[in-house]
Formats: sequence, structure tokens, C-alpha cells
Amino acid sequence: MHQPPGYEQYGSNGNPLACRLKKALYGLRRAPRAWFEKLKQFLVSVGFVVSKSDASLFVRVISGSTLYILVYVNDIIITGNLSTSIDWFIQLLNSTFSFKDMSDLYYFLRIEVTRSSGCLHLCQKKYIHDILDRCSMTTTKSVHTPMVSSSTLAKSDGECLEDLNEYKSLTGALQYVVLTRLDIAYAENRICQFMHNSTTAHMIALKHILRYLCGTLDFGLVFRPSAPLSLVGYADANWGLDFYDQRLTSGYFTTEVTWLLSLLQELKLKSDNTPNVWCDSSSAVVANPVLHSKFKHVKLDLFFVREKVADGSILVGEVPTCDQVADVLTKTLSVTYFTRLLSLLRVLPVEKMGE
Repeated sequence: MHQPPGYEQYGSNGNPLACRLKKALYGLRRAPRAWFEKLKQFLVSVGFVVSKSDASLFVRVISGSTLYILVYVNDIIITGNLSTSIDWFIQLLNSTFSFKDMSDLYYFLRIEVTRSSGCLHLCQKKYIHDILDRCSMTTTKSVHTPMVSSSTLAKSDGECLEDLNEYKSLTGALQYVVLTRLDIAYAENRICQFMHNSTTAHMIALKHILRYLCGTLDFGLVFRPSAPLSLVGYADANWGLDFYDQRLTSGYFTTEVTWLLSLLQELKLKSDNTPNVWCDSSSAVVANPVLHSKFKHVKLDLFFVREKVADGSILVGEVPTCDQVADVLTKTLSVTYFTRLLSLLRVLPVEKMGE
């Protein structure tokens, strides 16, 4: 290590001495930011543009060649429309920095990637298996749903846990699983509400999720890149908003769709179809300009939706309750209903990804 300024010492030959590092210091607060800034400057210098929708995404479009770079600290995904451009950039990157080329993408941030018939299957089998192994549940009997349909969790259920660390640790680990397993999103959200005061009943609900995952290790999200853009109103906004009118969620969905359209535009992708936000309640479809006084607090959301509907960038429609895929994310369901909606949500085992 170089000596810090103002504390330089010199040897008998007059040359500056070097510090011998006995222990490396990891986790310096500024290190990731400094590294990202250095990498960002390099990418911009070779023609990349920073995405406005995602600060970790860089796009380079030059004479028919399109490159996408997604950065997470020192883990990088590189893709594009020309293999020659990808090879050129990898060589350039390797000549500037010390990098290891991992070849085709198959594992990234504990997410497994499988390709087949133009589809992508994102799975966290190994990560989930590690969680199950940690709590000795790899051979436990599996269940068909992540939460019992008749279950209602409350603060006063069961006796308080003496040690909350295990509950908090497992709950936090499952939050990362939700990235590829939307089927456990509602159950995970419910157990997260009791992290400050967990009971034996909450621990039972947590282990029920783990038992469900034990029987569905191969499940993951399936994407079809060539499929037309058609967005379903997955009801993330309903979490913790039960006391609001359902019309509030339309504003949330429209914001998410608008962001996604902006991201696709930066990726130079365009769909001929207008995205849809589906609601299973006619009152949730914003069409009537007359607002009741009790909805003053959501006026801005409603006007925002109307503007998007009026200019034709968003369609808000009604879908029958029996076909509302978002129910998987907002309530406990019977096994039959849950299984049917799960296939519509495209959370499938890898062997069914091409169907």
C-alpha cells in the first residue's frame, strides 16, 4: 500500500517505503460507489448511455449494433443483437479492467437462468434449497399452497418467541425469493407484518411457506421475449391498502406500466399493442369524471390514470373475478383456484417453460 500523504517515510536509499498490509479491509462504505463511478465513466466514454429508468442499465446503439449492460457492483450481464459486438466489448472491458468471462448467462445473483425454445426460466432452486437446509426442512412433507386458505394471522396468535433472530432471518431470506416466486408474495407479506412481535403461530405460517417451497423447488418465472406486451394488474398496491377504495390501485398500476414503457423505449423495443391494466371491479375502472368528496386524497391518482387513458397510452378494463390473476398476490386461495392462476402467472417448473 502507498503511504498516506503527510506520513511518508523513506529508506536508507532515499526511496519511499511501502506499507505492508496485514489485514484487508472489506465493506468500505464508499468502495462500491467509487467503483461504479469509474465503470460508468468508462462505459460512457465508449458510447453507452445511462438509462433514465434504471441507473444500473447502460445502452449503446451504433449503426445497427445494440448492446445492453446491466451492472450490480462487480457482476455484469452483457447482451446485444450482434455476437461480434458482444465479443468486441468483452475484449475491450478485459483490456481495461481485470474481469473473468463466465460465458453464457446461467447463474446471476443466486438466480438460475435456463433457455429453451425462445423462453427464459428464472429459478432460485439452489438458494431455496440452502434456506431449507439451514432449518433442516429439505425432506419435510410438502403442501400445495403457501398459506392455508382458512388462516388469519393476528398479533395475539400464539405465544411470543423467545428468540426472534431465526424468524427475522428466514423472513428476510424469503423476501429475495419473491423475485422469481410471485406465488409466495402474499404469504411472505403477511409474515413480514409480525417481525417486531413474532409468535409461535407466525413461525408455523413461516414454516408452511417453506414446506410449500420444498415441493416446488423447480418452479420459477417463465418469460417469452417475443410475446406481445400485455400487462396484468398484479395487485402489489393492495398490500396494506385495504382501507382505500380499489380505484387507488389503478393509479399505482398506471405508474408501473408507464415506467415499464419508458424502460422498453430505452431498450429500443416497441410493442404494437397498447398495455392493459385489468381490474375485477367495475368501480375500479376510472371512467366517470365525477368524484365523490371522500376520494379527495386520491384525486391526483385518478386524474393521472384518466390522462393516460385519454391519450391512448393505457387501457383500463374489467376482468371477471374468476380470471383475476392478481388474486394470487392479494389473498389466500383454494388449491384448485391457486393452481390455475399460478399457470396464468407463468410461475412454472422448468420442464413446462415451452408450453
